[in-house]
Amino acid sequence: FSQARAHIFVDEKHIMDALMWLSSQQKANGCFRSSGTLLNNAIKGGVEDEVTLSAYVTIALLESALPIAHSIVLRALFCLETAAEAGDVHVYTKALVAYAFALARREEKRRALLDSLDKEAVKDVGSVHWQRPEKQQTDHLFYRPRAPSAEVEMTSYVLLAHLTGWPALSWADLTAASLIVRWLSKQQNPNGGFSSTQDTVVALQALALYGASTYSRSGMVATVTLRSRQDIQARFRIDDTNRLLLQRVALPPVPGEYGTQVAGQGCVYTQTSLRYNVHIQQGQAPFMLQVHAVPKTCAGASTHRTFDIAINVSYTGKRPASNMAIIDVKMLSGFIPVKSSVKKLQGQSQVKRTEVSTNHVLLYLEQQGIAPLCGTMWSSLAEQRREFPRCL
Repeated sequence: FSQARAHIFVDEKHIMDALMWLSSQQKANGCFRSSGTLLNNAIKGGVEDEVTLSAYVTIALLESALPIAHSIVLRALFCLETAAEAGDVHVYTKALVAYAFALARREEKRRALLDSLDKEAVKDVGSVHWQRPEKQQTDHLFYRPRAPSAEVEMTSYVLLAHLTGWPALSWADLTAASLIVRWLSKQQNPNGGFSSTQDTVVALQALALYGASTYSRSGMVATVTLRSRQDIQARFRIDDTNRLLLQRVALPPVPGEYGTQVAGQGCVYTQTSLRYNVHIQQGQAPFMLQVHAVPKTCAGASTHRTFDIAINVSYTGKRPASNMAIIDVKMLSGFIPVKSSVKKLQGQSQVKRTEVSTNHVLLYLEQQGIAPLCGTMWSSLAEQRREFPRCL
């Protein structure tokens, strides 16, 4: 809301109410306590502890134009300084804290964290990025997969930290930023986004700041020529009137060999998009699910009309618990669920909601941990109805 005030009307009361609530969540050491749960772990980015959460909040406070001398900001910066001095900070957290110090104009601490991040960087030919230390390397022979959301996000925060130097941006920061931008641009999909909404917002903010930092008022005139072996496929002219306009052309002969030739002055971003299908490698499922009927054999007349469905599900992934999960139970043909037995399942803490239809039962789990969830529902044979024709 604070950043949107420049474009739309935002009631100041909403911002002040949020600030007061954040103040109530700040601890004595300046860090912010976590409140509530998320339905999807991907929404929280790389937040795993209160220091990372505090870095998020501090960045939001500083980007909202709250004075650095404000008591909430000063206490939050004390939390981050204490964590940075203690060492053993995760690379994701380090990227956020570096950007927070850049916004707070703590140049010495910003530079110290950027130097530390440079030692942990993954440096390829002409590009730099950051990844989780525990990431397993995999070889992809036929295509280059896009980086996970957390890696795009942390790399974007490092780029923001480089471009928010005080009192002025140095050539060293611009040089480092250009290497990061080269890697980020390779992760962008043809629609302009990245892996998720979370990393797309931060990456576009960082790329926009890089564009503003490298913008030249002297004007630009550049020509991009797309050639194939046989002929010129397209020619694009870029100047100050259309420098932000997306221009594209389809390449009908595929496969084929194409090349680009750029002439003139300025910076031009070109991207090639090729769509094709690949076989998805089956990974290990993060859930263990067991379903069986009770009784297991149809040894009586009653079992032909009613039987129980026993469900046992547990989480086997790397996290302490899963995101929100949905169990979809499809009934056997001719049988319907007994609603009273489904309602009893809501007595378990994990089950937050149930939905019953004619041939489906949906169980909504807020999260599922290692401890198994066990439940039983009844099913009965649907009543057979005969439709008699009406006499007209």
